[in-house]
Amino acid sequence: MRIKASRIFAVGALLTLLSAPGLTQDNTRYKELPNFHRVDDLVYRGAQPKSGGLDLLRQLGIKTVVNLRDDDARAKQEEAGARMAGLQYFNFPFERWGRPQDKEMEQVLAIINNPANQPVFVHCQHGADRTGVVIAVYRITHDGWTSEQAKAEAKRFGLKPWQLGMRDYIHDFYKRQTLTSQRNP
Repeated sequence: MRIKASRIFAVGALLTLLSAPGLTQDNTRYKELPNFHRVDDLVYRGAQPKSGGLDLLRQLGIKTVVNLRDDDARAKQEEAGARMAGLQYFNFPFERWGRPQDKEMEQVLAIINNPANQPVFVHCQHGADRTGVVIAVYRITHDGWTSEQAKAEAKRFGLKPWQLGMRDYIHDFYKRQTLTSQRNP
């Protein structure tokens, strides 16, 4: 009986690994760029770049880095490193918990959608929650996705179940976007 239980556990573990975030998109692995993924030809997402990551982004053709983490000494170091690598750099310190501010989201989307900045790399600490909500809103505005599609992708890339404010923001943004589209066909 113990053998059967261990086999069931092994199969479950294998299925969990196979359903890991990013398996449905370009999941090129770079040790310098954790959780790095291509969203489309213009936008990439990931976690905090490690040593050498900013230089690698430049080699990959990225022009701009958008950091969603705190505006602190680490961000200043990253900004200096990005500039040394020849990258544009923007820091928008999104809260770790709760809803993003509309003004911040508009500013981030303006940077992402500006052809002079593309391709753009968006990151937070783990490339999951704050990055997930920004990419979800980008998918809604750029790709015409529904809130359900955008939330499902965010979940696949690690948006935590307890991030209700971020999930609600995606849904509410979609509703506002849909209402605006209906008023201005």
